[in-house]
Amino acid sequence: MNFLVTGGAGFIGGNFMHYMVNKYPSDLFVCIDALTYAGNLETLEPIKNKPNFKFVHGNICDRDLVYKLFEEYKFDYVVNFAAESHVDRSIENPTIFLETNVIGTSVLMDLVY
Repeated sequence: MNFLVTGGAGFIGGNFMHYMVNKYPSDLFVCIDALTYAGNLETLEPIKNKPNFKFVHGNICDRDLVYKLFEEYKFDYVVNFAAESHVDRSIENPTIFLETNVIGTSVLMDLVY
């Protein structure tokens, strides 16, 4: 099985990645993360060299990139952890919340239909 995991360098996504990559070594896990304030590439350090793990630095709002990933890996599953979730930041910049949480999710939904 091939999995696309979005936001996999965040706290929840990173823990999911560690568990899944180690528990299911015959499945492929492709992680896409924009590495904003919530993502940290060091979170994925222990699994970065595993043969069933790939990291892509990118944003789920980038339709062309996400489409290319779907074409290349033919994902069976999508697990979406990519989200802007810090409420204080929404006051400062509400547009980024709409882009990631609505437009980015829409891009994923277009591809899994």
